Amino acid sequence: MTIQKRQLLTGLLMVCAVLPRLAAQDLFWNDSTGSIVFRPVFPKTPFSLRIKNNLEYSFAVTGYYLMNGTGDKTSDQLAFLQSFKYTLRISSKRFQMTNDLVNNLALVYYIDSISKFQVDESSLTTRLTYEVAKAFQFTASSILSTRIFNAWDISQDTGGSLVRTINSSFLTPLICTFSGGFGINIRKTGMLDIGISAAKLTYIADQGIFDKTGLDSFYGIQKGHNSLFEYGLSLHLMIDRAIGTKIHWNCDLLLFKADKSTADMTLKNMFSYRINRFLKTSLQTKVFYDEDLSKQLRMENLLSFGFDFHL
Repeated sequence: MTIQKRQLLTGLLMVCAVLPRLAAQDLFWNDSTGSIVFRPVFPKTPFSLRIKNNLEYSFAVTGYYLMNGTGDKTSDQLAFLQSFKYTLRISSKRFQMTNDLVNNLALVYYIDSISKFQVDESSLTTRLTYEVAKAFQFTASSILSTRIFNAWDISQDTGGSLVRTINSSFLTPLICTFSGGFGINIRKTGMLDIGISAAKLTYIADQGIFDKTGLDSFYGIQKGHNSLFEYGLSLHLMIDRAIGTKIHWNCDLLLFKADKSTADMTLKNMFSYRINRFLKTSLQTKVFYDEDLSKQLRMENLLSFGFDFHL
């Protein structure tokens, strides 16, 4: 048998082996989160490694409220929110690596015909842990976040016409937080990571953002530069807990304290309530503070009501 024929036969055997695996993947309704969940089945891995993954997607109509934001406008509006989350977890007896890819996107439409992506968050969180004692771990993690679409401030000129001014865009900025330290598992609730060695990288891809916004400093980066690197300490708290059979609580708090500056804070908190198999309502709150952007504490609230169906 020639080498080409052997390769072809080997390829056909591999396809025959993979297809039954693909046939075992599931697309089902997760009543606890109100989302469509897709879970393919992975083949067995060596060294007792276990691979689990989870994909969730939801869509809802929302009400939106913004406090202390640029171009604050909170009346006469309608918003549509889509949430996407993919989790891949690789683990053994003591080691675990978790990757979370999240995208939250809300299109806000104002009755005066202005529309914009007010909520546009994409993040990739990677967390490595090694368990040294019960509920105690050594940890290393990274959090990368940016937006996808352009963000605009809406204002009126002296003639009453609407003027759009860009304030951020894809990779402008890209914020990466890295940390190493130890973590504590909170049973049936979540985890707490304390980064005793941490760093924060802020990067802007669009150098023209300074001229477009008229600013000499953008997210702490001075005009003529495209990045800012800071060392410091970090604290990351994540809570994911069911309260009874109807309510679910999700909380994500990230603090970063650089040398000779105040701490940056990002808090995302959500309570969701399952009305029935097809309806879910939730209240999402985001509180954030960054002295490089504003000395005021800013807050976003999203009250959503979603009609979901079971595939």
